[in-house]
Amino acid sequence: MIDRSRIWTGSLNETALAGRPKPSAGFYDTTLRDGEQAVGVVFGVEQKLEIAKLIDGLGVGRIEAGFPRVSDEDKEAIKAISAAGLKAELWGFARAIIEDVAAVADLGLKHLVIEAPISNAKLGALEVARETVLKRIRDAVAFGAKNGLNVAFFGVDSTRADLDFFETAYKTAIEAGARELAIVDTLGIACPEAVDFLVRRVKSWVGTVPVHFHGHNDFGLATACAVAAINAGASWIHGTIDGIGERAGNANLPEIALTLELLYGIQTGIDLARVRDASKRLRQIASYELEPWKAAVGRNLFIRETGAVAAQFHIPQAIEPYSSELLNTSRGIVLGKKSGAASIAIKCRELGIEASPGAHARLLVDVKKLAMAKRRLVSDAEFLELARQVS
Repeated sequence: MIDRSRIWTGSLNETALAGRPKPSAGFYDTTLRDGEQAVGVVFGVEQKLEIAKLIDGLGVGRIEAGFPRVSDEDKEAIKAISAAGLKAELWGFARAIIEDVAAVADLGLKHLVIEAPISNAKLGALEVARETVLKRIRDAVAFGAKNGLNVAFFGVDSTRADLDFFETAYKTAIEAGARELAIVDTLGIACPEAVDFLVRRVKSWVGTVPVHFHGHNDFGLATACAVAAINAGASWIHGTIDGIGERAGNANLPEIALTLELLYGIQTGIDLARVRDASKRLRQIASYELEPWKAAVGRNLFIRETGAVAAQFHIPQAIEPYSSELLNTSRGIVLGKKSGAASIAIKCRELGIEASPGAHARLLVDVKKLAMAKRRLVSDAEFLELARQVS
């Protein structure tokens, strides 16, 4: 349980959401498959095992261990992850091809996503007729169900599909034995209202069948769409650590967890105190960088340069929406062009420098001058040298 006294978001959200039920939110991580589709990213067997353990440590309920028909290395990774004794439920991934489904069953996995394209754009590009894809869905799902697999049907590009054919495809999967359904915003084109509409539409004709939402971030709306999906009745949100993935990436699970927990009061089971370490390690493995102002994991979240803000630094709730302790990270002051007198005083205390108010004023002038000359922040070592010159 999160300590609500460490959340400083005011009462507006609570007032706006008063009387609304709090849904549950399950997280399904696809970093090992969809995340690896990010340009230039390749995970080895040991790396996949390490990433799976990181994800499991966050408290994610389901982990997509991989797509075994991709390569023998992917099969070995799935075997290693299966033998690791993780708490999360492990899922495999397959196309609507019986050989793909058999490969998952052969590895001993009990849960499986089966994908098939259902939009006119995808079917046209692949030169596959609707009748053909419906047969593939029917045969693959039935084969999986017959072999004891818990199948979730995953309609590729479902947010651009004809609504009548969408319904036909998903009902075909249910009739063939699928026990769960994943709505897939393959190109990230759905606005939150559209996701709400589609989830509610599906729930109206499948009843208690669990519905997933798999979103991408092409318009920067993946988190908003995930929240809309949960509030509309979806049970599972697909995503990755840091939103790593193809094009603009997948839905960002830590960011969604932060939003649901702190703004909506919905428990996710995610250990927020571990997300920054998980993000850091994944970045090291995959060799990518994030913008420093990134929600949840950005390095600038609790670092202040502006003097007016630094003057309020001693009252965190005045300048931050929640405590840094929730993410198990520290706060700090950096010096640069935008620093003020309070910035200098705080940095002097931090570095154990004794200086008079007059010296503080001179240091502020010197810090600004150096920052503008270098076009960057002033390091602690540089500040210590400036302080030595002033004393």
